[in-house]
Amino acid sequence: MVDLQVQQQFGRIGLKITPCQDDLSIRPPDLQVQQHPANISLEQPAATLDIDYTPAQESMGYNGIAAQQRVFNEDAKASADSGIERTVSEGYQFAKINKKVSLAKVLANSRKPQEKNLELVSIAPIKITIQSNNVKWDAKPVGVSVNLKVGTVQVNYTSGSVHSYLEQEPYVHLHAVGSIYDQKS
Repeated sequence: MVDLQVQQQFGRIGLKITPCQDDLSIRPPDLQVQQHPANISLEQPAATLDIDYTPAQESMGYNGIAAQQRVFNEDAKASADSGIERTVSEGYQFAKINKKVSLAKVLANSRKPQEKNLELVSIAPIKITIQSNNVKWDAKPVGVSVNLKVGTVQVNYTSGSVHSYLEQEPYVHLHAVGSIYDQKS
């Protein structure tokens, strides 16, 4: 009798696996925001006040140099005119001596106090001048400054691989064991 022996070996696949590699480098973004406050500056120079007493003082008789010179000139002219008038008047009176006017009477008339005049006059007003100055201003508005450094992402990627190979070959062996002829009979 013939027996059939079967020997079988399954095949085996081997895998050579190289995993993927990713090198990820991240630089985060940098955002800087600075706010500058508003700046307002105001400046107003002082007003100029000018008070001129000269007209009022001159009308009361307190004169400056130029005005006093004018008054002296006017007084000198008036004194000269009155002196000439008095001399002429005395001359006329002396001319009348032959009409029995005494010399003492002529001299007494020339020394007689002159008549005074009283006047009510207004005093010139004080001159007041004001010069105001404009307000100077400067305004710097609110400001925002932004500084941005963009972030980056860098990837160094190496792809993985899978390689298959035959690690063990499959086979089937068939063996016939025994004989085809029966020898016992």
